[in-house]
Amino acid sequence: MARTERRSTKRVPAKYEINFIHEGDYLISFSKDISVDGMFVQTDNFPNVGDTTKLTFSIGDLDKVSVDAKVVWVNDVESTKDAGMGVQFVDPPDHLKETILKIVKRVAVLERQGVA
Repeated sequence: MARTERRSTKRVPAKYEINFIHEGDYLISFSKDISVDGMFVQTDNFPNVGDTTKLTFSIGDLDKVSVDAKVVWVNDVESTKDAGMGVQFVDPPDHLKETILKIVKRVAVLERQGVA
């Protein structure tokens, strides 16, 4: 059975290098998709649901922007081939939201044109 979609904003496929710290370890991973509200981070070493971590990544013309993110769900390696965590941005700065929104709109236009 398909999981009910609870997102209120459009997400788009996006691969960005993501840096975060978990249990004292500095981790480098990649995103799978992004929206103005959050992203999916591919990793098999994730915080617990409800924990907050700081993500650092470059997107658009923003270089190494940092944002706090709350872990809202996880896929562990045993239950799926797509291990990682769904995170919700906590008080993202306006310039990050604007940059993500531009990217989401650009992908949406390309999808409508059959390019993406």
